[in-house]
Amino acid sequence: MTSSTEDRGSSDEGLLVTWGCEDVPTHQAQTHMALARHAAVLLRRRYGGRLEDVGDAEACYCIPRSTLLADDGSAVFGPAGPDPARFFGGWVPAGLLATKAIVHPLAPGETPPEGWPAAFAAAACDVVLVGASAFTTEGAAQAGRRLLERGPVRVKAVGASGGLGQFVARSPGELDRVLARVEEIGLLAQGLVLEEHLENVKTYSVGEVMLGDLHAAYVGTQELTLSNTGDQVYGGSRLFVARGGYADLLKLVPPDVAKLCAMAMRFDRLAERELGLVASRRNYDIIVGTDQSGEQRCAVLEQSWRVGGASPAELAALEVLDRDPARRHVIAASVERYGATAVPPENARLYFHGTDAEVGPVLKYAFVQDAP
Repeated sequence: MTSSTEDRGSSDEGLLVTWGCEDVPTHQAQTHMALARHAAVLLRRRYGGRLEDVGDAEACYCIPRSTLLADDGSAVFGPAGPDPARFFGGWVPAGLLATKAIVHPLAPGETPPEGWPAAFAAAACDVVLVGASAFTTEGAAQAGRRLLERGPVRVKAVGASGGLGQFVARSPGELDRVLARVEEIGLLAQGLVLEEHLENVKTYSVGEVMLGDLHAAYVGTQELTLSNTGDQVYGGSRLFVARGGYADLLKLVPPDVAKLCAMAMRFDRLAERELGLVASRRNYDIIVGTDQSGEQRCAVLEQSWRVGGASPAELAALEVLDRDPARRHVIAASVERYGATAVPPENARLYFHGTDAEVGPVLKYAFVQDAP
């Protein structure tokens, strides 16, 4: 059932551990552990379970569940500080900087939260949609009404992921109902993003990963699937993965795709310069669609500096590149499906297949499309 390298063994140069998986649904925690086991093989390390259960954290390679913050540094890195050679994901000084909120300027009248990156939001405006971030109902309402002059408005909870926690308002009355609902279910507490809504959309992923000596960059597309409750949610990613960094990827993709990659690269450089980002795993969602006037638009939607839905495909590609040093690129995919009838193909690496207490039956796997 799996495409595996476990039979290669390990030189046991050290432990690979996970961190921060205690408060997530079972399917997410088990997927995270399966990802860690796969990464341990590629790094020729031994999977050691949770960082909290290991005495010498400084000797470990860590795969955290979330973007690491300054307060996490001592637990994961000790006094040395964040080192991208010792963890898979990203580090920023404060939690706010890892959220969707930083993509847009503050809504009118909002008091800037502590550490608000005003310079980043201003510099990134040419690669993102028109929008605003709000932390109060009043600020969200004012920003939403301004955006409605352009067309429908998408409202997103800052802490939501996988396509959840999103609403579309097409009139002032509908905006008021959306904001009342958001406040009622507690999504306003962490903040809201309001931005112009596009139709006929396609979402791309652009990213770069480093795992030991392995280095790759990719561009691909995301797909949606139906959850067990009938909602449209993230269903997987199909990635074109090139050995090396962004510059190597740009040599292998057509101009229209290179344009999308360049937007992600600009956002990434700004994050390093303005936010202090340190990362070994970077992923950016790029949306392509049409606005209210029928004009095609493309923009960076949000960032992910942690393991995500595309990570199983990332590791599947790295495995192929590790096995064949002459290979320049590979196509890999990660797939998520819901329902009791979902079955993985024979060539898949299984990440989770079972019934989760919160979401019901779910299947997660990765495969390489064109490996010899």
